Amino acid sequence: MRVIYTAAHAGAGPGVPIGGGGAIATMLAAEWTRTAPFELTVVRPEESASDLVGYSQAEYADFCYRFRHYATNRVLSEDPAGCVVLVNDIAEGPDFELLHRHGYRVYTIWHVDVVAYVARMYLGGVLGPGKLTRMVKPFEGWLPAAPKLVFHQQRRCVALSAGHIVMTETMKQTILDCYPETPSGKIHVVPWGAPECAHVGRRELTERPTLLTLSRISPEKGLVELLTMLRNWRGRATMTLCGAPAYMQGARTMERLRAVAQGMTNVEVRFAGHVSGQAKADAFASADLYLFPSVFESYGLTLMEALSHGVPVIAFDHAGARAIVRSDFGVLVRDERGLHAALDTLLGDEARRKAMGAAGRAFAAARPFAASAAQVASLLQNR
Repeated sequence: MRVIYTAAHAGAGPGVPIGGGGAIATMLAAEWTRTAPFELTVVRPEESASDLVGYSQAEYADFCYRFRHYATNRVLSEDPAGCVVLVNDIAEGPDFELLHRHGYRVYTIWHVDVVAYVARMYLGGVLGPGKLTRMVKPFEGWLPAAPKLVFHQQRRCVALSAGHIVMTETMKQTILDCYPETPSGKIHVVPWGAPECAHVGRRELTERPTLLTLSRISPEKGLVELLTMLRNWRGRATMTLCGAPAYMQGARTMERLRAVAQGMTNVEVRFAGHVSGQAKADAFASADLYLFPSVFESYGLTLMEALSHGVPVIAFDHAGARAIVRSDFGVLVRDERGLHAALDTLLGDEARRKAMGAAGRAFAAARPFAASAAQVASLLQNR
């Protein structure tokens, strides 16, 4: 069997803040190359990943249409009887209708529900994704190019893919709420688990405890909100922000972060930039707590990385974090008061942090990424 894997963000080098979807594509390709469950062809864009992360909204929409055309034509060059198509993206995905018409079986990985993202980040959660989907449905065919990628492309994906791979039960339920005609059995929940730790971290000794975040710099990551809350905290710490601006609002978010950081006294903010390899391992080794302040997140891949390095976590309470965090190695918070209380409690109890770190490491070790990759491979093989 042959798998044709279309992945708009695959192949980015370690220095590019491409995001979790691109990281998963690269990790899946590497794992399946090692284990060889099938013949694998990865279809990547001709543009460099470093260009993609700097595109404006209009430029990125144009890229999506270019890659759709390119990926669709590449798939059409294959015999549909001898291959399965795996799509790593939705808005950046191929022409689902055309592939379906030619008899291809397509499975789609949902790194993000784009409609749910729009409902939360652009509409402030006033409309839930289900209601928004129903309101827009009559007009989908006449939408401008960028919104059409969100609504019409996702609906075609849901209706015409043979199966969907999502990370949490919440994502599955959201799809069913938005598209109630979808058979539940088409949606397979596969949490990604923890990436393998390839480097042993070296701890930097500091006078203050070290708090760590690791993500690309963009609005949904909640970093501005986090620093604003830390300005009012009475404790003392070093806050290390690992990440670089990416995509449409990244640069503006970085400006806001630097402006908030300038007015902070008790918390020293370090902007470490995008890290990978040994630098990432060192960042985890130097952290006393890992903070996950995202306001929208489908899954917490960096949460799993922190746990695998034995770092206790504090996460804001949303579906992606809720699917991972347990009380024996982490704390879910909902507001500034909850964040301050969690920081005071955990930073004041070294023994508890050590116990939480050990529990988190055991949790991650029991959920290796390789096992998740094998589960996805099995789904594709049992077509």
